[in-house]
Amino acid sequence: MSRPLSPTFPGAAAPGVLTLALLAALLAGCGDDHAFEPLAPGHWWVYAIDARILDEPRHSRYVARNVATGELDGVPVVARRAQASSVDYLHRGEDGVTRRAHRRGRHGALSFDQPPRVLLPADPVPGTRWSVPSTLALIESRTFARADRVIVRRYPVTLEKTLSARDATTEVPAGTFGDCLLVTGQGRTSVRTDRGNASASVTVTTREWYAPGIGLVRLERDETSTSPFLKNGHQRWALLDYGD
Repeated sequence: MSRPLSPTFPGAAAPGVLTLALLAALLAGCGDDHAFEPLAPGHWWVYAIDARILDEPRHSRYVARNVATGELDGVPVVARRAQASSVDYLHRGEDGVTRRAHRRGRHGALSFDQPPRVLLPADPVPGTRWSVPSTLALIESRTFARADRVIVRRYPVTLEKTLSARDATTEVPAGTFGDCLLVTGQGRTSVRTDRGNASASVTVTTREWYAPGIGLVRLERDETSTSPFLKNGHQRWALLDYGD
């Protein structure tokens, strides 16, 4: 890692909302070494992200690390920092691993997820289903009219997720991983096109692979439409390196 991440929660909130005291054993719990979403402080991940928007290839790196444990409104959480200025507050409980709140940007406000966003269910049984909110981020208008822009409008879409398998195998630059959870998702929403004179249906599909003791190792997302006014978008995440 080129730059260590601070082992503290960034941006203290009012007393009683965000407690900064470190709780050394909190959430690490027994069995975290084999969890599909490790929450023990110190775990880190580096991903390569390849996307295509309006036929333009985009390549980036994504770095995340569990930096500290604490409490959020009395609920034990782990702070996971990504790209230096983004923080998710994660909790392992009866509903599984959930995101309770998040902060975007160095000076961004703490935003609570209502209800908490489920990342993985508590009992990873194939066929388990849950819903998560998302926004369109890849599909875009073929025209250059401001009124037709899609991504900047952040159209909401609900993804219906299914735990499809728990014995999947996938290969990424970090290695070949077996006994993975495979989580699939699908959602559909409508967007305005042709300067507001028409509308189009957009389908979002996702696939995520989680390896025991490591977490997310691969992700694929596609946003597609049959509308002649829209250009499909694609995104792929692949784990490059990880550690604890």
